[in-house]
Amino acid sequence: MIRYASALLAPLLVVACGEDPGGTNTDFGMTPNTADATVAGNLQAVNYDPLTGELVLSLNSIHGNQTNVTYVRRADLDASVPGYEVYMLQTTPADRHYTAVFAESNDNHVIAGAVMDGGNDNRYYGGSFYGRQGLDVYSPYTETSGGEAQYYGTYAGVTNLDSNGDQLLDQSGIPASATPPSQSDRITGTILLNADFANGAVDAEIFNRTLVDDVPGIGPLPDIVLTEGALSNDGTFVGIAEYEGVPDAQIGSFGGIFGGNQATSVAGTVYLEEFDGPAGTITGEAEYGVFVLTRCGASGDDPVCAGL
Repeated sequence: MIRYASALLAPLLVVACGEDPGGTNTDFGMTPNTADATVAGNLQAVNYDPLTGELVLSLNSIHGNQTNVTYVRRADLDASVPGYEVYMLQTTPADRHYTAVFAESNDNHVIAGAVMDGGNDNRYYGGSFYGRQGLDVYSPYTETSGGEAQYYGTYAGVTNLDSNGDQLLDQSGIPASATPPSQSDRITGTILLNADFANGAVDAEIFNRTLVDDVPGIGPLPDIVLTEGALSNDGTFVGIAEYEGVPDAQIGSFGGIFGGNQATSVAGTVYLEEFDGPAGTITGEAEYGVFVLTRCGASGDDPVCAGL
């Protein structure tokens, strides 16, 4: 069965067997990024197929010398961001090095991902994407009287902070007086998201946050709360990000989309303009993060859901 991704947030395609295949297929080209502008960043279009390990991205940036660029699948690095697939791109030693993390939900209804380079020439580029797949199936959760549901699982992010550079191409040919490109460090964490389908509200907390390489030696990162999430009738939502315990001080934004009958899954992304705490010493840090989760009580949910 062919898997389609060009049906993401687009007119429905006729699919053989009446299945919801999910995934993507390059025969249908790139899917424009319709994520909320607060989190979309430079990412313009996506073609992602988790079955074949294919990721093609279009960024409004200095990006691989072509419009739609195929990234290299790095399954050997998946363990660094549990629950997500890692892809990378660097065309020559002097070109920017991009890291992307993407995932598909257990029910194949939604996907999300984020991409960022480590920075060069005083600038970095990045963005994020979320959308539904296949037959675009969605209905709100109504199995409790209040329509409230929880979603629990892992979180991953990419940053403009330097990693240890172990994936960069050989830079020995770059003149010593020139500044070479850097490699984006990744972030891992855990997220608990709450949805109130009756009242159209979403909030969440992201905790256990750490940099994978942590070259600056920051250590554990502050918890982030996603709040004031407004849920629309079409199952999309947007809101703001704050530090846990520091209300009314926005440090970023989030957006996402629910999928499946009874909202069995959710995919979303986060953009943070700072993340090392109100008293942090890092300046100019930024993060694009991603979460793809199963509703607690639905097939394939996280074991932790049993205690929530």
